[in-house]
Amino acid sequence: MNTLLRLKVFMSLGSLLLRLKTTVTSLLPPPPLADDALPTDTERPLRIGIWGLAIGFGGLLLWATLAPLDEGVPTQGVVSIDTKRKTIQHLLGGRIREVYVKEGQYVQANELLLKLEDANARANYEAVRQHYLSLRSVEGRLLAEQSGATKISFHEDILKYADDPLVRQQMATQEQLLQSRRLAYEAEQQAMREAIRGQEAQVTGYGGMIESRRNQLRLLEKELKSISDLVKQGFMARTRQLELERNAAEVSSILADLNGNLIKSRQGIAEVKMRLIQRQQEYRKEVDTLLADVQRDVQVDEDKLRAVTEELEHTEIRSPVAGQVVGLVTQTVGGVVQAAQRLMDIVPVDEPLLLEAKVPPHLIDRIKVGLPTDVRFTTFAHSPQLLVEGTIQSISADLITENQPSSGQPTSYYLVRISISPEGMKKLGNRNLQPGMAAEVVIKTGERSVLTYLLHPLTKRIAASMKEE
Repeated sequence: MNTLLRLKVFMSLGSLLLRLKTTVTSLLPPPPLADDALPTDTERPLRIGIWGLAIGFGGLLLWATLAPLDEGVPTQGVVSIDTKRKTIQHLLGGRIREVYVKEGQYVQANELLLKLEDANARANYEAVRQHYLSLRSVEGRLLAEQSGATKISFHEDILKYADDPLVRQQMATQEQLLQSRRLAYEAEQQAMREAIRGQEAQVTGYGGMIESRRNQLRLLEKELKSISDLVKQGFMARTRQLELERNAAEVSSILADLNGNLIKSRQGIAEVKMRLIQRQQEYRKEVDTLLADVQRDVQVDEDKLRAVTEELEHTEIRSPVAGQVVGLVTQTVGGVVQAAQRLMDIVPVDEPLLLEAKVPPHLIDRIKVGLPTDVRFTTFAHSPQLLVEGTIQSISADLITENQPSSGQPTSYYLVRISISPEGMKKLGNRNLQPGMAAEVVIKTGERSVLTYLLHPLTKRIAASMKEE
């Protein structure tokens, strides 16, 4: 499409030059002729000059129409670390106990930078830790009681501090309590089982006695039946019959008592068995209730322990990354650090470097991720105009507003982050980029001709003037 347009422009310029030649030729007067000589062209140099001017102007116009120029957005950039410098602060503050670094010192990741007084933090930690471990030991004992184990399987947090005398004492106390409670419970259960066995022995005895009395009663009834006819016939005295009837009545009474005692014994067995089951249920319920309460308290103490452990660990301020210490605020041992006060910054090493450029809001519609850029570094002494290529990596999602340091007036911009291309890194060679270096950045947004560049202000002004008030 661009080639066709340029061809049309070229043909239009050719036609324009031919018309210009015809017009100039028609305006020139014919050369005068001598009376006795051939006609001479005295205006030829003038025509050659006009032709030269026309061709030069046409060539210049053709070049201005066809020659492409890069169109871009110029701005200033600053070299920055991809992950930014790390500001070291303390959440709660405190009194400085030791300072282990100096300004400009290189440190490794997790290296100790500064230590605060930890007396209060350590006291809180020990109090919460001891209470937490005590609850854990009780929890282990209750879990053993719940499962019927004869030994406690302590939690790993208890075993981790098994060398602590206080922890060992807690473990021994809970072991003793487990054994004593287990023995007491088993003794109680054993007593109930013995009572059941005693009642069962009575039931067996009553059963034998009842069977014996029944046999005795059957014999008496047979004897009464055999002598009743003899008494009626007068062959035997009635006193013998009455004696047998009295004996039968006594045996029946004894048999009734034995049956009553048998029933009572069986009821006693059922009651003791019920008490045995009820006591087992009560014991399990008691253990389950205590275990639930202890585990709830363990959860609360676990959260507290995590908080006081973090507080104690934060008295040792360590470097989050490998880098260089800059902006060290204080080295005074015994000095007070306020909450959230900046103590120092760590500039990371071996981190990718980017350029951060500020683009005005009215130009942001021409910018997008992936556009190429020209970056000119003016800080290198031996190559002050070094130009390298880059690419836009990201654009801030919203407008950033901040106050200017000089005037204090608010200024708004979009933050554009630019990475140096591999070809640009080759151009840099052994030159070291340092965070904070300034650079001139041109973000390439397209191409336009020289003629478009020259006529753009005029066409813009004409378009503005043609609008209705």
